[in-house]
Amino acid sequence: GTTTLEFEVTDPKTTTAYDCFVLARGTFVPRGKLRPDEKTPVNEPGWFAFEPEPDTFAPTPLDLRSLNEPFAGAGGFIATRGEEFIHANSGEPVRFWAVNTGPDTARKSRAEVDLFARTLAKRGVNLVRIHGPIYAGAGTNFGAVDTEQIGRLHYLIAALKREGIYTCLSIYFPLWVRLGPENTDFPGYAGGKHPFALLYFNEKFQARYRSWWDALLTPVNPHTGLALKDDPAVAMAELVNEDSLFFWTFNLDAAPDKTNLPEPQRALLERQFADWLRAKYPGQSLAEIRAGPWQGLTVPHDALAADRVGFRPLWAMFNERKTRDRDTAQFLAELQAKFYGEHHAYLKRTLGFKGLVQASNWTTASAQYFGPLEQWSNAVTDYLDQHGYYEGIHTGDAASYAIQAGQKHDDRSALRFRSADGTKDDFSNPLFDPGYAGKPSIISEVNFPPPNRLRADFPVLAAAYGALQGTDAVMHFAANATTWESRPSKFSLQTPAVLGQFPATALIYRRGLVRTAPKVADLQASREDLFALRGAPVPTAQNFDALRAADVPPGATLTNVAALDSLAFLVGRVSLDFVTNAPARSQVTDLTPFVNRATKTARSQTGELEWNWDQGLVKISAPAAQGVTGFLGAAGRVELPGAIIESPLEYGSVLLVALDGKPLSDSAQVLVQVMSEEKPFGWQTDSASGVRTIQNAGQAPILVREFAGSVRFKNLSGARHVTPLDANGTALAEPTAFTGELRLRPETFYYLVSR
Repeated sequence: GTTTLEFEVTDPKTTTAYDCFVLARGTFVPRGKLRPDEKTPVNEPGWFAFEPEPDTFAPTPLDLRSLNEPFAGAGGFIATRGEEFIHANSGEPVRFWAVNTGPDTARKSRAEVDLFARTLAKRGVNLVRIHGPIYAGAGTNFGAVDTEQIGRLHYLIAALKREGIYTCLSIYFPLWVRLGPENTDFPGYAGGKHPFALLYFNEKFQARYRSWWDALLTPVNPHTGLALKDDPAVAMAELVNEDSLFFWTFNLDAAPDKTNLPEPQRALLERQFADWLRAKYPGQSLAEIRAGPWQGLTVPHDALAADRVGFRPLWAMFNERKTRDRDTAQFLAELQAKFYGEHHAYLKRTLGFKGLVQASNWTTASAQYFGPLEQWSNAVTDYLDQHGYYEGIHTGDAASYAIQAGQKHDDRSALRFRSADGTKDDFSNPLFDPGYAGKPSIISEVNFPPPNRLRADFPVLAAAYGALQGTDAVMHFAANATTWESRPSKFSLQTPAVLGQFPATALIYRRGLVRTAPKVADLQASREDLFALRGAPVPTAQNFDALRAADVPPGATLTNVAALDSLAFLVGRVSLDFVTNAPARSQVTDLTPFVNRATKTARSQTGELEWNWDQGLVKISAPAAQGVTGFLGAAGRVELPGAIIESPLEYGSVLLVALDGKPLSDSAQVLVQVMSEEKPFGWQTDSASGVRTIQNAGQAPILVREFAGSVRFKNLSGARHVTPLDANGTALAEPTAFTGELRLRPETFYYLVSR
């Protein structure tokens, strides 16, 4: 057999001494880098190994640290003004180009945490969502606060603050908790079940939950001298991650061993429903309500004599929408809103948290009928949130969280608007971001996860269409390496195709180099219509990652069914407001001048963006930001207002961004940024295309397809020179005179064209 020994020194400047002895019989084959200046032999034509030198943070125009404040919170707490975030002291609007990270980052050494923060700030990040529990998630000590982890978070938050990076706190996700018979406060759970829905109605569980926020927000952070509740660098707190009474995990119709709510908890909720019904129908008994307004409709779990009213399956509720279903939907929506409202008040008033508080970020079993109710219940907090992932086919053992041999996969381009199996159109994208209730809107988790060679468009679309739609934060999922990842993982972010494109995309998004469009759909829905399950015409994205897609029953409909064309998001802003006791009035712009389904093109109302889903190509044509992403080779010559781009690459991105925000022709410094495809070294499948089996998931380092092509500038003012830059923004060669045409080098991501 073969034994592989991996040994890596990640910091060549370390003063620590390492010894590694191997006593073996046979042949020793070294893998990986043996010296910092030694490149891995790729031996694969057309690809190069991405092995950047450690960043010394020498001065470079690519360092975007100056976009951030001297320290996070220098402008006061983050507040809201209408549909945008602002710095409270100055009133200046702020957008967050953000990443997620988890508990492992806080466990790194302080030097590594400092490097993590500095690296992100350099690439334009100004907020990190810290997503993970601070308590024991199972066992007899369930809920016990991990004070050591809170101490580690204190340092991470302080390190981020020093780099001008704000924090969003996310500490509760039902998948982080497993309950069993040992948890006697919550009877009925067995086998370590996740407590989906429990938090919305179980007061004991709510009390335990509040104790976690108390333990996190109130102690003084020794590294800042402020409790987190008083620190303006802590911008946001999230109450619940990915749970809802309107999602398939609320499955009370399932078999006892399959339902997420065991009998004692079901009984508690059914009694609350009974109390709610008596309040809605005063003077009527439960039996009279069922016989009268509900026209005798029963469910197996009705136990009216025991003061319990059962729940119909979600599928039946949104398909049949009977009076009983409408009452049930109203009860569930009001129950969620009550929880969010009370706990918004708990954090803000009881604990004194001065940041912003959000409800949740989850989707529902019915985008048309339950989706608006979900957002109505969330709108009792400060801003709205959603999650979304864009995946190709990826199946097999552990496919929801890992990439390994034996799995099946196929690539998928978000630019084509095709279903994962390629059989039909699918006009959805996790970056489509409707606004609700006149409040700010964020996307706190988004990724186009590997294995998918067609993901270089992800950060480009996030920046351009996030700016167009007025999205207030885009939080890429997830950053857990100190600097770069050594090989792609299931939710890779710190790789060339994503983090490597942050300099230009962060500038586009944060500086608003692509303009925000006016509303092309300004919709209203009455509270009464929502409770009557009449739905709303907003196409809500149903873009799951593989982990949560497993909660969707086979055959469940996930298409966007709505009166409004989903392609409205490519034209301008889409919003839905909620009104009470008033007729709903909506205004929708005629999309005909902007959307042409015959040519499969959509143009933004601003004229700066064009999406061609026939070619699989998006063009950016703003004064200070221009470029193209998608299938470059088939597109041939791409004409933009300030440049002509040509590349034989099948797929990739080329962006031109003025570092000073001026029009490209007048800018003193223009960044040219290039990206193609990436894969791990040694990646192997049983065929080149289509659904195929992974034979070797590969190892470090990441390989990048060599670049090729040209960028020809138009109407440049004054003499220029061009400097190729490495991954850290360091000059690879002396500046040379620039005549207006740039020939792309095979291994160079960045070029500085300057006066």
